[in-house]
Amino acid sequence: MKGGFNNIVRQAQQMQSKIGKVQEEMADKKIEASTGGGVVTAVVTGDQKLVEIKISPDVVDPNDVEVLEEMILGAVNQAMKLAGDMMNEEVEKITGGMSIPGLF
Repeated sequence: MKGGFNNIVRQAQQMQSKIGKVQEEMADKKIEASTGGGVVTAVVTGDQKLVEIKISPDVVDPNDVEVLEEMILGAVNQAMKLAGDMMNEEVEKITGGMSIPGLF
């Protein structure tokens, strides 16, 4: 039984190592999402860090800042969701869909 446990621990360590590598690779990927037909675009990295906001000058209306704020929030939230989904897909490839507490 001891050999089986050691094998499980070794496999978990290998998975954790692979996940760490995926996390590093994801940090280099950029995900873009936009709202308002492309007038507001958010760019995040695969590890969900906001790195850029693009705003078309046509959408900037000092009398209606709320609409611009909503579009920015929408673009950022969508980009973050896409980055999270991408990370989850990569981790699932490694773990085969298993949920291992403390591994990720």
